[in-house]
Amino acid sequence: MDPTLVIELVLLAMRMAAILAGPVLLTVLVVGIVLGAIQSATQINEPSMVFVPKMLVVMVVIALTGPLTLGLFVDYIREMIGRIPVIAG
Repeated sequence: MDPTLVIELVLLAMRMAAILAGPVLLTVLVVGIVLGAIQSATQINEPSMVFVPKMLVVMVVIALTGPLTLGLFVDYIREMIGRIPVIAG
């Protein structure tokens, strides 16, 4: 197998992982920063105050971006399955 092909496949996999995880991770990051600032300002250090809103936001983001990311992932898998003869040959 050609090393450039391996690098290309790894880069495509990393790009797909970033596309799939990016919206959820960025949203959790923003919510965590906002809630951390609120906790610092009010001096309330309750773990459930951070956990519950993060879980709710994650569910909303997955519900909103789920169909798009699923379509992208299916296209990626189809492309990888289509490349099997090239990789094996």
